[in-house]
Amino acid sequence: MKNANLSRERMVWIAVVAALATSASWLAAIDVALLARRSHAVTPEALVALRALARAAWLLIRQAAPVALVAMVVAGVIALAWTERNEARGGDRTRHA
Repeated sequence: MKNANLSRERMVWIAVVAALATSASWLAAIDVALLARRSHAVTPEALVALRALARAAWLLIRQAAPVALVAMVVAGVIALAWTERNEARGGDRTRHA
């Protein structure tokens, strides 16, 4: 298998792991919130503060999403150009430890 194929496969696996980790963290946060609500461990004042923080985070994510999407596309283009350049340079000369 070529080095370019290995690096592309590695990038795909990294993206999959990042997506799964993000999903798992959201599910864990939801579970913690539900357990805290059921056990009455959280006071109403803390709930108000947590809701305010969640709303602020949601607004921040909503406003930053287009910029983050552009940043991911630019990073992907740079990574693709980097691998193509390395492949064109002669990836056979690389030495591995």
